[in-house]
Amino acid sequence: METFLKIEKIKLWARVGVLDEERQTGQLFNLDVFLWTDFEKCTSNDDIKKTVDYSKLVEILKDQSREIYCLTIEKYSNAILEIIDKKFKLSKIKIILTKCHPPIAGFDGKVSIIRILENK
Repeated sequence: METFLKIEKIKLWARVGVLDEERQTGQLFNLDVFLWTDFEKCTSNDDIKKTVDYSKLVEILKDQSREIYCLTIEKYSNAILEIIDKKFKLSKIKIILTKCHPPIAGFDGKVSIIRILENK
């Protein structure tokens, strides 16, 4: 049986973008995180220490977003994967990082990058 934890719609304000204004004032990003690990130890013992503390994960990501300063969503997504991997040592991580309001003339959509990290 495959089991993963999904954390949706983490709102992050980060200074990421090609335009100077994007890096000076920042902008809104939305993050969905999917985490794979062995949940059986938590399931059988109901022990919070045997699972992912997602409140701590959200706090770490919000702290990181205040510090990030880069040109591309690709670099930012990599930084997110690295910090999750370093802090939680999971078997697989998938993220969907979305720039909610990219400053593109005549475009009112969103831009997302989907990244997957598998530890073997």
